[in-house]
Amino acid sequence: MVETTEATQVTRAASSLLFPELDFGIAANGTYLSEDFQRVLARIAFDSEFANTGAKAYQLARGDDIAIDATARNPLARALLYHLRGLDADAVDDQFDRVHDAILNEAARNRVFTRPVDVAIDVHDWLYYGDEETPRVCTTNPAQGTDRAYKFATVCIVDPSVRFTLGSVALEGSDTDELAEAIRQLVSDARKYVDINRLYLDRGFYRVHLALTLEDLDVEFLMRAPQTRKVQQLAL
Repeated sequence: MVETTEATQVTRAASSLLFPELDFGIAANGTYLSEDFQRVLARIAFDSEFANTGAKAYQLARGDDIAIDATARNPLARALLYHLRGLDADAVDDQFDRVHDAILNEAARNRVFTRPVDVAIDVHDWLYYGDEETPRVCTTNPAQGTDRAYKFATVCIVDPSVRFTLGSVALEGSDTDELAEAIRQLVSDARKYVDINRLYLDRGFYRVHLALTLEDLDVEFLMRAPQTRKVQQLAL
C-alpha cells in the first residue's frame, strides 16, 4: 500500500465512515474481530491482492508472528472467507447499498456535486471460472478461457481528473428490455446527487429501444454507433 501521510489520513477517514456499515455476523466468541476483516478487505481492495496475501500482509504490519512460507491458507483469510460465504446475496446487497449511500451522502455534505456533470453508462464483466449454475452468473463473450461472468452496469462521472461511480445495477445478460430498465434506474440514481449535463454510452447500447428510453428520460446523450451504411447515411 502507498505509505504517505495523505494516504493514511484518507484511509482513516474512509474507515470511520464505511466500516460501521459492514457486518460479518461474527459470534461473541469469535477468534477474530470485525476490525480484522474490515482492514484485510480494505488492504486487498487497495492492492488488488487475494485474501490470503492480504491477511498475511495485514498481520505482519501489526507485528503478528506468522509463517510467511506456510502452504496452508492463512487462518485469518480462511475465517474471512468463511464469514463472507455465510452471507446471503440480499445481505451483501444491503451492506453494499449502505456503503454506497454513506459515500454519496458524505460527498453531498461536502458539496462535491455543485455543477452539472458528464456521466457515462458502461456494462462490465467480472469473468467467472466456477460452476455454471452459480446464481447471477451469465454467459458473455469468450475471453481468457471462459464465457461466464458476473455482469453489471454502472453510471460514473467522467472528468479528466476524477471518475466517481454514482450507481450500479446487476444484470442477467444483454437483453434490450433489461438494459432499458437498467438505464432508467441508473439515470434515476445519478439524478439523486447530480445534475446530468450529458450522458455517454458505447456502441453496445446502440439499439432503437434504448435510444427511445433515453429520450423519454429527457437526458442529452451521445452514443457511439457502428459504421454501417445506414448510420453513415443518417450522419450526412
